[in-house]
Amino acid sequence: MKKIYLYLIGFVALFAVAFIIYLSNLDSPAVSEDLTEEHLVVESVESVESSSESEEAPTNSTSVSEVSEESVESESESQLVWKGPSTTYADSDGDIIRLSQNLGKPTIVNIWASWCPPCRDEMPYFETSYQEHGSDINFVMLNALESRPTETKQAALEFADEMNLSMPIYFDNNASNQIEFAANMLPLTALLDADGEVIEVVRGQVSPAKLKQLIAKVS
Repeated sequence: MKKIYLYLIGFVALFAVAFIIYLSNLDSPAVSEDLTEEHLVVESVESVESSSESEEAPTNSTSVSEVSEESVESESESQLVWKGPSTTYADSDGDIIRLSQNLGKPTIVNIWASWCPPCRDEMPYFETSYQEHGSDINFVMLNALESRPTETKQAALEFADEMNLSMPIYFDNNASNQIEFAANMLPLTALLDADGEVIEVVRGQVSPAKLKQLIAKVS
């Protein structure tokens, strides 16, 4: 009888130990840790993908910026030819003239200064062209007044006398023409058709051949 009780107690104890082990397995975080590790892997992959997309984003932004800059450049280039500059200048008497008043005939605008050696070199070409085509083409010879402290109206008139010019000279007294034609260097020559549309701008000294070519475009 005692043996039966001992066996029963042993069985109960064994069952209790087994039950405790079972409960401890249920409470074990092994599965949770596996899930957590898997979740971390997924998050890590998503984070890498997100980081990769973020790194690619500036490239796309740069591309858009480059396209925008190309468009601006394209518009700027197209504006090299524009219509009807609304600039003014003065004659030797101080009377103000609008460039648009020359509509009806082609116009050659030349911006020059007495201190400018290339201006001096090309001036005889304009004088000859004026004598040959002055009745068909407006020659607006604009002195870049005050382009230097010594560039005064008197200096320009003395230059005209020295060069024996028969064509009239004018004065860009408010620098509007230098600004309009972007005359960052002298001389500058612009060709306008009879409608006032600027069809070519030459920066720097023109040769006799180039001047004849310009005149041929509007003759």
